[in-house]
Amino acid sequence: MKGAAVISFAVMSLVAATSAEELPPFRTSILPVLTKAGCNAGACHGAATGQGGFKLSLLGYDPEEDYERITRELGGRRIAVAHSEESLFLRKPSGQIEHEGGRKLRRDSDGYELVRRWIAAGAPYGPRELQVTAISVEPADSLIGSANDTKQLRVTASLSDGSRQDVTSLALYTSNEDAIAEVSKTGEVATVGRGLTSIMVRYSGQVAAARVAVPLSDANVAMDDFPVANFIDEHIRAELLRLRVPASPLSDDAEFLRRVHLDVTGRLPTAEVATAFLSELPSAEKRRRVIDGLLRSDAFVDFWTMKLADLLLLNGQGDPAAAYHAWLREQVATNAPFDHIARTLLTSTGDLARVGPANFMTLAHDPRDMSEHAGRIFLGAQIACARCHTHPSDRWTQEDYHRFAAYFARITREGGAVQVSTRGEVDHPKSGKPLSPKPLGAPARQQISDVDRRVELAGWLTAPDNPLFTRTIVNRIWKHLLGRGLVEPVDDLRPTNPPTHPALLDALAADMIAHRFDLRHVIRTIVSSRTYQLTSRTRGVNRLDARLYSHAYLKELPAPVFADAVVQVTGVADVFEGLPAGTRAVQLISPATPSPALDVLGRCLRKRPCDGSGGAGGGLAEALHLINGSTINGKLRDGVVVELRDRSNRDVVEEFYRRALTRPPEPAELAAWESSLERGSDRAEAIQDLLWTLLNAREFALNH
Repeated sequence: MKGAAVISFAVMSLVAATSAEELPPFRTSILPVLTKAGCNAGACHGAATGQGGFKLSLLGYDPEEDYERITRELGGRRIAVAHSEESLFLRKPSGQIEHEGGRKLRRDSDGYELVRRWIAAGAPYGPRELQVTAISVEPADSLIGSANDTKQLRVTASLSDGSRQDVTSLALYTSNEDAIAEVSKTGEVATVGRGLTSIMVRYSGQVAAARVAVPLSDANVAMDDFPVANFIDEHIRAELLRLRVPASPLSDDAEFLRRVHLDVTGRLPTAEVATAFLSELPSAEKRRRVIDGLLRSDAFVDFWTMKLADLLLLNGQGDPAAAYHAWLREQVATNAPFDHIARTLLTSTGDLARVGPANFMTLAHDPRDMSEHAGRIFLGAQIACARCHTHPSDRWTQEDYHRFAAYFARITREGGAVQVSTRGEVDHPKSGKPLSPKPLGAPARQQISDVDRRVELAGWLTAPDNPLFTRTIVNRIWKHLLGRGLVEPVDDLRPTNPPTHPALLDALAADMIAHRFDLRHVIRTIVSSRTYQLTSRTRGVNRLDARLYSHAYLKELPAPVFADAVVQVTGVADVFEGLPAGTRAVQLISPATPSPALDVLGRCLRKRPCDGSGGAGGGLAEALHLINGSTINGKLRDGVVVELRDRSNRDVVEEFYRRALTRPPEPAELAAWESSLERGSDRAEAIQDLLWTLLNAREFALNH
């Protein structure tokens, strides 16, 4: 009965707002009824070819065409104005006559009555300019005391004429995680489990989301052992308290040292560095010294050049790829602001072999494809769906998509050079008319450069008041360092996929802007936080946490980092065809450099996004390669094995542990390995077995 009351209240508010003097507009009153009923869903008349000879646009993305099909197609036989209740448009969905899709509208429903009144009024389209401009959901953030409880959402639509309507019963709802919360067709949320999720809401082409949380335990938690190092910890601590999740303790020095080296430079700390660091008394100051030193290192430059190359899909070869890679490395080495990097990439022209950033424009030849790359990389926006129809879970329309693509319509890629032409347009797929460029989700620019439209695009995209740009890059950095983005996936920052910690994401973005898009500053801020430095060992209910950052999450080493770590531990370098001896995997310009080992380990091939830390590796092929292949086995008869052959068993074990795991062996481990080395008939082979075991251990393959 509660749900029925909501339906009656919301739909009757629309009926009341559409009196005889104010006829029901098709776009804002009738089309939402059809969408709610599922008439224009992909499985019904919204399919590419429609159903039963009747086609509607998917989820109502083209109101004018839908109106023409409903009221004019086949001589208008679907509408009977004089006898509205006899209209096929009502009789079929209400089940009065055979309808393959079954009953969609009950005859006693307010939606049925609204459509009947609209037909009786002459089936008007209404004011052409009238549309829903936004929707809001209340409560936007709910903390529900326990599982098996309920909360009713309310959805309000804002219209272009300044009016507001309750549209709760006509909105569409989807839970992003049914295991935590389910949602009814009327917007009633029922909690099922504990945790944090969100409810996606859609209405008349607009989208929103409501966060829903259920505490992970019934008892309050103390956070006395979670001191705040910076604003990151303030946000994380507050959410852990709210959801009653205890934080894990601080990582020990060995755990921190290994983690921060791998995250910041993609390299293990040397045994000498580990020994010196662990011999000092624990302190925040010595950790700060390590962080600052890593940020100044050449290894940092190499690693983050690779990270940018992965993001930008640098997968070519020859002089253009070399020029592009060299330019990226220079940006990292000189700490170029990220907004400067983005502007340069978006506006560069010239010879590809000499002007490195111009190679960014070779990602695609079609301006539409190029706009999808730009949207994903710089705005965290997945806009491809809007190429054919309004995005089903975001606010982008076909016009938004094609007007954004128009920024790239005048780029030519001929003769090994990128140039700007004075001609080239993107046409609307329906009207066939050329569209002027327009930023995503922003008003059209007043002046578009006749010389290069991309200048306007770059200015808008990197402006401090463009929240998507800065949020996208800090979210990517956060995921790399913490193992999970505040928004997942990291290239899908839509309103219906809210962050786990919205205020923290905003604070990180604001801090980056305040520090002029300094990548090193963002990295330093995150790794200096207590949150980053928590141990990965769980305690209590926080073992169930996979998104609140109550403990460090395990991260697989990317293929190049893993390969370089094996080289570093064994002291035996990999050899890459045509490259100098000692070249590391993270220094390779592109995946065009042959390496069967890196391929089987799952290196990013840069043909598509590789935002996961583990790349495309894993499975039986990788397991067999690590057990029997050359990556490990080929390095066990030289290097450190030879260097240590005359050392004591204890020295060998301790050295291998420091090299591979950045920690001394536990007493039981030391005793077991000393005994094994002592008993072995072939000591050299026993030493190789020890090293092989450590390099195949899960502890070595993970950053923890």
